[in-house]
Amino acid sequence: MTAISHVYNYTVRCPQIKDPAHPTSWLNHIEINRSCEIALDRITKWHGHSGTRLFEHEGCVVREAEAEQAYFSMKNDRLKGDIHVLATFKVFMDNKTKDTSVQEIMEHIIDDYKSRLSKL
Repeated sequence: MTAISHVYNYTVRCPQIKDPAHPTSWLNHIEINRSCEIALDRITKWHGHSGTRLFEHEGCVVREAEAEQAYFSMKNDRLKGDIHVLATFKVFMDNKTKDTSVQEIMEHIIDDYKSRLSKL
């Protein structure tokens, strides 16, 4: 049996636009951490509340959460040399961000994850 050797948790918070003269972007609100506790918490929560399937990108099924304005996915990969990687992806939306595409955000962070894998 092998262990998970790398964990990536992506969180994107679509900002509320408070000052139209200084627009913000979700690209400035991407957080990546490597906490196993956060990954386990997310997996446990999502297991009980599978949400509504929206789309799939690069093997990641993206779902809409039932109880919050959030979208989520997770992925695991096995690389050479018994490297096992677990990634979780979560996007928080708000009512004021009308021109933001969940699919565009998820594609961006999944592609970032794939880029990180290529460097391991």
